[in-house]
Amino acid sequence: MKNVKGTINRVELIGWLGAVPEQRILPSGTTVCNFRIATKRLGGRDDDGNRGVETDWTPIETWERLAEQCGQSLRKGSRVRVIGSLITRSWQDRETGKQFSKTVVRADDVLFLDRYTLVEQNTASEETIPF
Repeated sequence: MKNVKGTINRVELIGWLGAVPEQRILPSGTTVCNFRIATKRLGGRDDDGNRGVETDWTPIETWERLAEQCGQSLRKGSRVRVIGSLITRSWQDRETGKQFSKTVVRADDVLFLDRYTLVEQNTASEETIPF
């Protein structure tokens, strides 16, 4: 194991899901659930000196029991608090040889911030996401 003293890899976000989570079971039997959340931040200043608000979309991945819970309980527009760490994967396209990379938050904890129950969720109509 490499020395990791003196470093911190922790991410904490509160935001809304932009789409229905994608849950799948790998050939090994492990469950994984992926979704993206929208968060807001202050952007740059315009000509009048006013700061705009910008939306960032962050990909989240969950594994095993947490993935099952997210797949069952979350929907488009759900508000969540995610705590995890950044994971970057790199790969090379087999046909072109071009290098790609993707950074995601691997969630250790997802707190469901909506107040409705799973039964209400299953009967809820599509809502506008508040961002």
